[in-house]
Formats: sequence, structure tokens, C-alpha cells
Amino acid sequence: MTERQPNSKATAILNTARDLMMESGYNGFSFRDIAEIVGIKSASIHYHFATKPDLAEAVAKEYRQNFRELTAQIEATSASDLMREYGGLFVSTLQNQRGLCLCGVLAADVSSLPERVRSEVALFFADQYDWVTNVLRNGQATGEIRNDLDAGMFAKLFVSSLEGAMLVARGIEKPQDLEASLDALIQLSKA
Repeated sequence: MTERQPNSKATAILNTARDLMMESGYNGFSFRDIAEIVGIKSASIHYHFATKPDLAEAVAKEYRQNFRELTAQIEATSASDLMREYGGLFVSTLQNQRGLCLCGVLAADVSSLPERVRSEVALFFADQYDWVTNVLRNGQATGEIRNDLDAGMFAKLFVSSLEGAMLVARGIEKPQDLEASLDALIQLSKA
């Protein structure tokens, strides 16, 4: 049995929902908003996604998987360069798309998220912590990253700081501040 592939309408719905959630969070959009942007009736969305939680879960899962693929494609020769490329994913989202990390936005809405959406957010951050922790540990093994750092704890600090710096940089309309924060975090980790 083959997995059903999303059609162009389902993809348009997912992409529109993602953009709206990145802008306004889980509570900042409705099926009616999506229908108006996509050019369909809101009842048509229910054909692809029965409920708002179904749609939000699908969007968060796709975002998490896409981010995982992007981190897997990062190629650099040093831990610092890997961390810079990783941080560049956040910088690009803010500067080119004028958006925030979807899971960062959803984390702010956690008290109103359905459990399965909260689970996707938690999986996203677990993926990020693991990826950065591995980079730091490899950097410690080569002497590039400070050995007195707890790699797992610094990974959480690194990801959380990028998320927070992204939010603040957007709020004060200074996207370049995110790059400065990224540079400072990398400097803190160097041996």
C-alpha cells in the first residue's frame, strides 16, 4: 500500500497555514483565513484536514522534518562553521521571509496547543538540541570547542538564545541583531 501524496490544494493549505502560524501563532488563524488566501471554500479544507489540530500537527511535523533535512545538508569543516551555518537557517528565516521559527512561535502558544501539536514542538526542539550537542561534542574532541562546556546544556542555551534573539530582532526591526547574537554564542563556545 502506498502512502497518499498531498495534492496541490493540500500543499497550498499546508504552506498557507505554516505562513500564518509563523506570523501569528496557532490562535492567529482560521480555516476561513486559509480558504480566502488559497481561493477555496473553508469546507474544502476539511477534506484534507478534518480539524485545526490535524492541520497544525501536519504543518509542525512537515516543518520539523524539513528542518531536519536542512541540518543534515549542512557541510562545514569546523564546529564553529557548522554552528554558523545552522544559525544561518534562523537568520535566513528572519531576514528573507520576515518570519519566526514555526516551533518557536508554537512554543509561545503551548498552553492552548492540542497535545499532538505540543508533541511535534517537543520533537523539533529535541532534534535541534541533539544536532547542536553532537556538533559541540565533535568540536570538543578536536579541541575547537571548550572542554569545560556541558555540550548538552550549551546546545539548549544556543538554540534557546537563537529563538529568543530572533523574536527580539523582529520585534525591534533589527534583523542584523540576530547575526550578532549568533556570532557571540559561537565565540562563547570556542576553546
